[in-house]
Amino acid sequence: MSAASTFHDLGNLIQIAASAINIVTRTSAIPAIHSGPVLARARASLEQAGAIVRQAIDLIRDQAAVVEAASVADCLADVVALAGADRRGIVVDIVIEPGLPDVRCDPIGLRRAVLNLVFNARDAIADQGTIQIAARAIRREGIAAAVEIRVADDGVGMAPATTARALDPFFSTKGDGLRGLGLPMVERFAREAGGGLVIESEPLVGTAATLRLPAADAQPESDREEQPR
Repeated sequence: MSAASTFHDLGNLIQIAASAINIVTRTSAIPAIHSGPVLARARASLEQAGAIVRQAIDLIRDQAAVVEAASVADCLADVVALAGADRRGIVVDIVIEPGLPDVRCDPIGLRRAVLNLVFNARDAIADQGTIQIAARAIRREGIAAAVEIRVADDGVGMAPATTARALDPFFSTKGDGLRGLGLPMVERFAREAGGGLVIESEPLVGTAATLRLPAADAQPESDREEQPR
């Protein structure tokens, strides 16, 4: 991952932690039953930020571990815990197909990718709306070949010209700074893992981003092509 995308994701995580801390400090009499989950979200956000920093250091030292598999269910649970409850009026609906296989990619990278998709969906919703996260296996001849993670919102949506440029680095309708890095980072992550990312959107209807990653036990396309028929 590039330094810019790392700073972008760290900024998102720090924003989550700061928002959680602000909620607690603004309400001095907040009961523990409510402050506990808020502070837990801040802690989880900072732990994820720390994991990203450690991974970046390992890459610099050329000591990054090769990770073969990541649990989609665990990733989505972490994502919802991090980003699902700090904006009133937004409902996060998650559906995971039973028996979903692991995917062949880095777990930290997977969390970063899905968090970016959820942040984009959240930003597209004004005061209230729904973010739907669905994960399902794509099967060939009864065997799970890949997993699709679809993050959809009922927000403002994008015009076709904007959708066509959504994966361009630094292209954004949200302002300056490190905007416009989230979706290109997700697309690059998916491509390097042997998968892909598809963006579909319609103005005033919403946007759906579908991340496809190879199943951990799936035979790579290149290997299948070399097999005798």
